[in-house]
Amino acid sequence: MKKPHAIRAALTAALDPRHGLKTDPYRLQMAATKLGLFASARPGQAFEYRYTLEIAMLDFAGDPAEVSVPLLLWIQRWQHDLISSPEATARGMDLTFELLDEDKYDIHIDLRLTEAYRFEPRPGGGHDLVYLEPPEPLALEDGPPLHIVYLDDSVIARCEEHPEVT
Repeated sequence: MKKPHAIRAALTAALDPRHGLKTDPYRLQMAATKLGLFASARPGQAFEYRYTLEIAMLDFAGDPAEVSVPLLLWIQRWQHDLISSPEATARGMDLTFELLDEDKYDIHIDLRLTEAYRFEPRPGGGHDLVYLEPPEPLALEDGPPLHIVYLDDSVIARCEEHPEVT
């Protein structure tokens, strides 16, 4: 499975400068639960994992929006069906922010994710199992893409694909 690694990398990249996730990886925990393996009769698709990714951010000192914005940007690219409608969001995403102190939270996030694979024939025989990346979602309708997002004059999300864009 690739999405847990990808979301960890995205959250660490967005949050590490202020929250030290690289130096204290215990503060960002993940587990794939309720894993289902689904086969399809569709030509070209071998199987799909469907699972809940449980994310815990412990002793998070800051504003919950610092987590929500990079999370939504990741979802927009890698699992955009979760935000395709209010109903889809309600079915696919649960967030709990447990207030510990004035500005400290334990954050729990459950995301219903999917990952599809297919078999591709190899020259000379055999097959490769290939991860099917989700298609690119549509761009934002109003204005330029979200390359940098600020909260209270602090950068909380930066596009890694275009770091030079402001």
